[in-house]
Amino acid sequence: LKRTSQFCSLGVMASGRERPPVWAPTGCLELLRQYSEHAAREVERVRRNLYGMSDDDKGELIRNPGEQVKQLEEALEANKLLLDALEEVMKKEKEIAKNSPRKSNLPVGTKPVQTLLQTLVREWSAEGLQERQTCFDKLLAALDAHLKEKLEKSKTSEEAAPAVCIPNASVGRLGFEVTSRGYQVEACEGRPLQWFGMELMRSNATAEVLKPAPFSINTCNRLKFQDNVRVTAMPDLQIKDGTLPEQRFGQFTQLYDTKDALGRFDAVMTEHSLDLSPNVFRFVRTAAHVLKPGGLWVNFGPLAYDADHDEAAGLGLELSWEELKFAIEHFFEVQEEEWIDALYAQNSQSLMQMQYTCIYFKAIRNKEPAPGIGERKQEQ
Repeated sequence: LKRTSQFCSLGVMASGRERPPVWAPTGCLELLRQYSEHAAREVERVRRNLYGMSDDDKGELIRNPGEQVKQLEEALEANKLLLDALEEVMKKEKEIAKNSPRKSNLPVGTKPVQTLLQTLVREWSAEGLQERQTCFDKLLAALDAHLKEKLEKSKTSEEAAPAVCIPNASVGRLGFEVTSRGYQVEACEGRPLQWFGMELMRSNATAEVLKPAPFSINTCNRLKFQDNVRVTAMPDLQIKDGTLPEQRFGQFTQLYDTKDALGRFDAVMTEHSLDLSPNVFRFVRTAAHVLKPGGLWVNFGPLAYDADHDEAAGLGLELSWEELKFAIEHFFEVQEEEWIDALYAQNSQSLMQMQYTCIYFKAIRNKEPAPGIGERKQEQ
């Protein structure tokens, strides 16, 4: 690992196996189609319901039906510009994607695209600042406390900057923040829509170049008439070249189950990602495998285990914190732990919010080997 500039990533994108296989862009394009059709049906539903009211009822409206329908149509048109840009990213990837024997395990329906839109708001808009700060401030403070001295030394010597691994990196904001501090970052993401969301931001790096209305079809739980049709500009800042780390496509427990991944990193950062793994025991051992002795694992997130796992395969493990901590302490010394209430990708203007109680922990790697990890051969 060599330090090449102030902003640096580990440059792992050369191998085709680390990009999405052909089923991923194909399936995601279908999700975009389903969402667009659903949005069009919502406009018609709102139009039908508004114009179907009696004249007496229409007289009670703050804004007439025509104005309300027009604003909804304009909001969806703003959304379409972002979704068209996302579609272009998917189509380009489809052109270079390779066939894979693995079948698509994509979720279906319109919810995945709506979730992506709200995740982009959380990660890449001014509106999402407070929500992400609750999480990011704890993670980044722990990272700097553990590695800032080594990072500063690397700036004036030939030593490489500390290397950080971010599993399930979502749409990339945490990786951006870490890279912007001067650390080397390697990110991975196994959810195709989130992977494409990060690539969307890479190709739209100018501040506020995207101006969707992400909550346009959320017509329930509004305080004010225009809450759902408000525009949310993104990204909230310029994404400079090299500050958004390259990402590997795939599951953390599979990508790093190789001999050469042993002790590659100074830190692992998991943000709302630990409970996404169908086998959390293996996730813990993989984190131990990739960290150097004395390395840092810092985590923030719930134990919701609400990912779309294949229940028929019987791999889902929903551990309590007591059980999970017991597994972690085989390979780490847990130095800090704290329960923090936090939101994730919520509509800040909605009258209904889902709040998670998240576990924050800071753990230091010991020298205990991680059994059963590192035995998979590195693909060429």
